[in-house]
Amino acid sequence: MNSRFFGQYLLEKGRITSEQLVTALEQQKTVQVAIGTLALERSLLTAEQIKQILNQQRKTGLRFGEQAVAMGSLTQTQVDELLQEQQASHRVLLGEVLVMKGYLTLEMLEKEFKEYKIAEEKISSEVSDAFGKLLHKNLVKTFTDLMILMFTQFAKQNIKIECCEMGKDKVRLFRWVISQKIAGSNVEFKYLLSVPAKLLLQMASTMLDDNIKTADELALDATKEFVNIANGNACARLSENGMSFTMLPPEVYETTTMPYALHASEVVCVHLASPDYKLEVAFEF
Repeated sequence: MNSRFFGQYLLEKGRITSEQLVTALEQQKTVQVAIGTLALERSLLTAEQIKQILNQQRKTGLRFGEQAVAMGSLTQTQVDELLQEQQASHRVLLGEVLVMKGYLTLEMLEKEFKEYKIAEEKISSEVSDAFGKLLHKNLVKTFTDLMILMFTQFAKQNIKIECCEMGKDKVRLFRWVISQKIAGSNVEFKYLLSVPAKLLLQMASTMLDDNIKTADELALDATKEFVNIANGNACARLSENGMSFTMLPPEVYETTTMPYALHASEVVCVHLASPDYKLEVAFEF
């Protein structure tokens, strides 16, 4: 479970500006990733090796992978794997766009990505520890994982876990909250999904297969169904372990006009993020 996207990490460190990040994310959608950058981010090549390969490539006219193999920098198996990954990814990595735009040098990218991976391993361990301490850890993890899967497969949003915390004061409700009461044989809780306005419209657009621009009644019904499907899948998965649940219909709250009040004494909050949005799921036990 990772916590931050590379762009957010660079922004927090002051290596790039928010305007540069937005520009790079937009361009990232239109350009295919180079295998040299893939090799750099997988520590197969250094920045200096990439420069040497590119310099020699200009003289020979070989493709990057062919040149890397000819120079002994990569094996043919590694090149084949990188090419398969390039074809599957369909777009350039953010780091390469930042270099292309001149926001980072190749050496800076190499250094920052190494530090980023170290930081991510540390935070990933902290998130795992936090889940492990929960009373209802299997339940919380399953419902969180299925909501992330829903966003990934249907809304095409890459979602990561930032952190998992306990307590009402840890909940940071965004503009829209979709709440659903769920009861099992040994536990009863309220599931909350809280999202900003733009993400709610994307959820509605996904469900209605249309470009939804207004949070009207139809759009809100679509977002409730989005949550209902994800939670239904979570209940089905938990039923494989002998647990059974009853779900009430979801309800929607716009916190600017109808604040959502947390009443339960035990609240677990899982902070989530995509490259463009912050969101969260919370559990009121």
